[in-house]
Amino acid sequence: MINKTLSALGLALLCILGLGMFGCGQESNDDHSDSANANTDPYANAAAGSETPAGIAPPKYTDTLKFSDPLAKDSVKLSIAFQRAANELGAAYLNKDVNGYAKFCLPAIEKMAGGPAGYRAKLQSIFQDKKATQYFKILSGPIQRTKASLDDQGYLQGWYCLMPVKMFRREAGKVMEDIKWMGGQTLDEGKTVYFIDITNVPPENIMQIMPDLKVVLVK
Repeated sequence: MINKTLSALGLALLCILGLGMFGCGQESNDDHSDSANANTDPYANAAAGSETPAGIAPPKYTDTLKFSDPLAKDSVKLSIAFQRAANELGAAYLNKDVNGYAKFCLPAIEKMAGGPAGYRAKLQSIFQDKKATQYFKILSGPIQRTKASLDDQGYLQGWYCLMPVKMFRREAGKVMEDIKWMGGQTLDEGKTVYFIDITNVPPENIMQIMPDLKVVLVK
């Protein structure tokens, strides 16, 4: 049962989740090498930004060689982490994998849902709702923007990204496409990634849940 004291912001975010978007995090164990696991990497032969059966292909780690600036190199690495995480997130949603999806939850959203059990109960009800919009395909990305958040002294606070999410459903024999927007955060250089849906969410509400996302919301 969702906590009755859940804030308006929390309800908005959870309702957005019910429409097919995300508030999640992912721990990444990827080997940072294009040659690693080449036989099993679904993106090995795909151009960055192209569609693959596993989702949108991320940049290559060799792309870091184009830059001499360390922050620019890290931007490529974090774009890879964000894109891979977004693809895995979409797959978990389509597969209705409650535990696989919920273990990536942004702590603040999980707390607003009454904790781990409450959040999982909400996900379960969403996945079992026959009246909910049923999507058969999700394409997250390509990432529009990846940027570091620095404090007043220039120290790194975290990395953030902004990406479109295309969600496909069937209606009256036609394929329909819904487009949403998602923001991502990592505070540990890509080891853990969190996402929130920001589609039609007022900026002040976004700042309550992920304040430094502002670095990718403005050019």
